[in-house]
Amino acid sequence: MTTFLIVLTIIFTRFLYKRYVPVLGLSCVELEKINDQDHTIILDVRDSSIVYKSRVAGAVNIPLAYLKRNYDLFEGNSIYIIGSEMIDVNVSARFLKNKGAKVKGYYLYNNKQPTRFNCRKRREIHGVQ
Repeated sequence: MTTFLIVLTIIFTRFLYKRYVPVLGLSCVELEKINDQDHTIILDVRDSSIVYKSRVAGAVNIPLAYLKRNYDLFEGNSIYIIGSEMIDVNVSARFLKNKGAKVKGYYLYNNKQPTRFNCRKRREIHGVQ
């Protein structure tokens, strides 16, 4: 019985880690500062119905659910991820890093508010200057 509880605890902890713990070395980047350099891809992992209402110019939209089918498009390239929530960013960044992509940063695009999410405000909320 204790072995079962230990295994269950490990599985549950791994699940929480993959979804909620921020990815090391990944920082919020203002959308305007993302350069269109060679081999730099802006990947929008938001749902297609959300992207339809608010497109980001120059971004490739592949929803998080379809990322496992299309990850080979990004191997070896530098990627900036656009997501609607940090869970989307964390899961997609970990997956792409494991597959060999270079994830440089992320941007949160909040559809509930008329203005885009500001990275500076996010850093102030978490006490980082």
